[in-house]
Amino acid sequence: MRISVFIAALSLCACSGGSGFDFGGGDNYAAASVLGAEISGSDARALELAFIQAVERGAPGERFDWRGPSAFGWVKARGRCIGNLKPDPLDCPEAPEGLALDETYETEQGLYALTGKANIRLGPSTNDPVRLQLPAGSPIVVVGKVVGKPWMLAENDGEIVGYIHESLLVKAPGTELDLAGGPRRRAAACRRYEQRISYRQRSDLWEGVACNESGRWVVQSAPADEPVKLY
Repeated sequence: MRISVFIAALSLCACSGGSGFDFGGGDNYAAASVLGAEISGSDARALELAFIQAVERGAPGERFDWRGPSAFGWVKARGRCIGNLKPDPLDCPEAPEGLALDETYETEQGLYALTGKANIRLGPSTNDPVRLQLPAGSPIVVVGKVVGKPWMLAENDGEIVGYIHESLLVKAPGTELDLAGGPRRRAAACRRYEQRISYRQRSDLWEGVACNESGRWVVQSAPADEPVKLY
């Protein structure tokens, strides 16, 4: 069965090479925060319920409050996005509803340009619906070439727009000699979130990305130099 980005998220494949905090089953979804790493198991379980509700069912901007014995806070749902296609685990572009993601991709293909007006489809086949059209000359970032098929998964203005047949693409002027091609990866359904926690008269506020890996939500690791926000 074809996997769609916003349908049956818990059945999606694992992020094949991503790094993150593997939580679930009573673990601490705030451990990415210096302050959150200090809370008790009881507090972490109270947080977990709110976190799972936010990333699985929350509308963008919807807030889920929680309170444990010693700590309290909230998790606010943000947009859905596609993870595991970029070197940075937090680089998670938005994507249209219904986009097919049950492929393996050769990632990091680089910048291309359209040779003519192109149909952008929701899947790597001429049988898949056309989502939109882009004019000749449009710049396109190819985040992944479908392994074994002549289709490219394209990004435009920070959003994954869909699939373009490779015959309609050429390397963008000035990038012809750039090396392209990263590791083969599978995409993952992810969710952006904002989180606040208060503990021992201190508070922390941060944003992050969680990806579904084999039915478990995994918080993606922030860069080592990410500033700590303690209030």
